[in-house]
Amino acid sequence: MIKRIFTWLMLLVTAGCAAAWASTPPPPVNQNLGMPDGVFNSMTMDICGSCHFNPDTAPAPVKQGYLPDRHHLRVDTPIGEYSASPFPEKSQDGTHKCITCHAVDWVVDPSRPLGGYFKFALEPSEPEFRNCLTCHQQKAGVASVHHLTAKAQAAECNACHGSLINDPNGELWMLKVIPSMSPNPGFGDGDFGDTGHRRGGCRYCHNGGTDDVTGRVVPGPNANMMTHHGTGLGQPGSGTVHTCALCHDATPPDHTLQGCVRCHAPTSLHSIQADSDGDGVAGSYEEQPFFGHIGTSFDCMGCHMGGSATPASVRMAAADAAPLFGPLLPKIEQISTAKLIEGVPSTLLLTGAGYLVVTDNNNIATKVVLTAVDSGNPPLEIVPENVAFTTMEVQIPPTLLPGNYSVSAVNGMMASVPVNLVITPAVKINSVSCGSGTVTVNGSGFSRYLDAVGSGTGVFDIDASEQCTIKSWTGTNIVADCGSVVDGSIRVDSVFGSATAAVEGCKSSGRPRWWEIWSWWSSWSWSRR
Repeated sequence: MIKRIFTWLMLLVTAGCAAAWASTPPPPVNQNLGMPDGVFNSMTMDICGSCHFNPDTAPAPVKQGYLPDRHHLRVDTPIGEYSASPFPEKSQDGTHKCITCHAVDWVVDPSRPLGGYFKFALEPSEPEFRNCLTCHQQKAGVASVHHLTAKAQAAECNACHGSLINDPNGELWMLKVIPSMSPNPGFGDGDFGDTGHRRGGCRYCHNGGTDDVTGRVVPGPNANMMTHHGTGLGQPGSGTVHTCALCHDATPPDHTLQGCVRCHAPTSLHSIQADSDGDGVAGSYEEQPFFGHIGTSFDCMGCHMGGSATPASVRMAAADAAPLFGPLLPKIEQISTAKLIEGVPSTLLLTGAGYLVVTDNNNIATKVVLTAVDSGNPPLEIVPENVAFTTMEVQIPPTLLPGNYSVSAVNGMMASVPVNLVITPAVKINSVSCGSGTVTVNGSGFSRYLDAVGSGTGVFDIDASEQCTIKSWTGTNIVADCGSVVDGSIRVDSVFGSATAAVEGCKSSGRPRWWEIWSWWSSWSWSRR
């Protein structure tokens, strides 16, 4: 206790000359977890790409993975109410198809065998071909593209944000369980700090300003109101199903923190802490201020010093004596690869923080949970190997089916913000049979065929350097007409890769085929009339 008070006093004395953290005191507070403070409802293609095209250098945590693979794996999965498919009416069975996302036109060309061919309405080489905002709609200036999704409309906020927030649909924390925060700590009685806001209120640390370290500008004033309202949730004209009651229990300005604790309460707040001094332990008394909620007394006072008639000295002692609420919230900064191939054993290296937490009772090692995004299969829990505070290795079983998976690091009940892992089908040719130029290919991983120029799908006669005409195509069987002579190798091009195989027994005998004889005789007989 004495050591902690001494540490807190020393931090106050040295705060003015410290340069390893942001504004001292904030706002804005350092945010090493989750999304940076900001409003994301006026996106452009370039802004989308700054995060999603290269997740390794993204300024915000985004799901990794080659975007076309992630989208192509949605084929034959249900089109939901809030699906981003721009042409859902083109699906006959209510599932995603190639043409529910990619518009194709029929081009008349008498020189072609069918009298024409399909062509993408937008050329794949054009930037607009994969403009995120063509499918993922936003209400510019009102609602963000991220919060018009099905999960956001169901208030499943923790599905994307992890345990940075509580489950809004689960146990609701009432103010009566947080007496030191009631009523209305953001506006009630309490000591004013250097930020102009009362200690004990969220705005003491979380408000507008410029981060002295990163230079990032957090919009203000009223940063929390702007960032939350900027999602569009509960906002008129946003297209959301929610009302103000999602967060507010009364009409402003009489509302209290009742709404805030639906998402931000001890179960999440007391588990947020960064290892600010890099000693491999997060949550120690020596942590620098403004990197979490449980590291130093200075941060504890952010909530426990205001909004109560209890003397500050008593509140401070109570905060110091309180144990940590639970295991720290882990985070995933990077995974060694975001794409694996079906049937191949793989080792995944996760880099981040909070993977090995030392407590007074026992050491908590993080587990990894894989959840299939587009199926109802139960999550798969894997115990990793070689766990350290900032790294861990996990063996991905080769039996996982192709699809999109969310990967979370879990400490007890605390789950990280998930990242995306793609497992693509293995494109394989098991057998090839042939008769008079008609090639039948059996295998796996062929996915869907899109009869359009530049689609990247098809069968190619390698030796003749010609594209074969597709008669039928399924995920495991292809029948193609490759002409009268096929003697060498063919290549199957799938959206997930390519495979080649030797073809034997297809070489023409040199004699005309029966339909060629019929065609000649028919032409000759008509010419004689």
